[in-house]
Amino acid sequence: MILDEYTVIMEPPHPPGWRMQPHAHVQSEFTFVRQGSCYVRLGDQLYLLQAGDVIYLPGGVSHGHEPYLHQEVSFIVVQFPGLPDRLHRELLNTGDIGLYRLSTLEKSRFIDYCYQLQREIARGLPHSDVQCRALVDQLAVILLRCGLRQGEPDLTTEQQVAIDRALQWIHQHFSEQLRVSDVATYVGFSPAYFRLLFRRAMGISPKQYVLALRLQSSKCMLMQPDRTIGEIARKTGFDSPQAFSKAFRQFTGVTPTQWKQTHIK
Repeated sequence: MILDEYTVIMEPPHPPGWRMQPHAHVQSEFTFVRQGSCYVRLGDQLYLLQAGDVIYLPGGVSHGHEPYLHQEVSFIVVQFPGLPDRLHRELLNTGDIGLYRLSTLEKSRFIDYCYQLQREIARGLPHSDVQCRALVDQLAVILLRCGLRQGEPDLTTEQQVAIDRALQWIHQHFSEQLRVSDVATYVGFSPAYFRLLFRRAMGISPKQYVLALRLQSSKCMLMQPDRTIGEIARKTGFDSPQAFSKAFRQFTGVTPTQWKQTHIK
């Protein structure tokens, strides 16, 4: 039963002074601190968790909770059967556990996936196990990617809205002769400032993002036998067939013609 394998607990606030004695779960667990602060004890070690922090506890790890500065604290707890070995190993950034501090945007996404998981468990539709597994993996990816920010400041709400508008515009115009300065002007930023914010939000430059979109689109066209390399280059925004072929090879390791030969039977 899916209800036996996955659990999402939206806990009400625990009162100031609340504590929980050391214990261990059979299942693995993500604990997201929604409000307040507390200590988590693992053996002789105390770790301070504050609002927006997530702790990854693999199954069998003994842990307890202790109060911090007489604050109330509330959690979202996600329990699940375990993670693929690769995700499990990469999440362990603090000994036998993982500790992560999410940005404002990451907190919103993490909570949203928790609600989606809770709904999926409650509905119990066919293939819920596949969907629940995918949602737990998404939670793990949010944690792993938050470590890539390397201490960069969060985007403000206004900055994030601007980046979202830029992404919509890029997706509508990426096949045209698009310049980064055009996108920056559209959202009201200087090109340099836009590049900085875009990389902070997306992890790559605007130019790299546009190139990836163009090459993804080109793969769809390469699946159509009547499309020529020159036509595909023109329709995906490249200056020439040579520029398209060079970028495609750098991105995939093969030429467009070689890729087409291996993907069309």
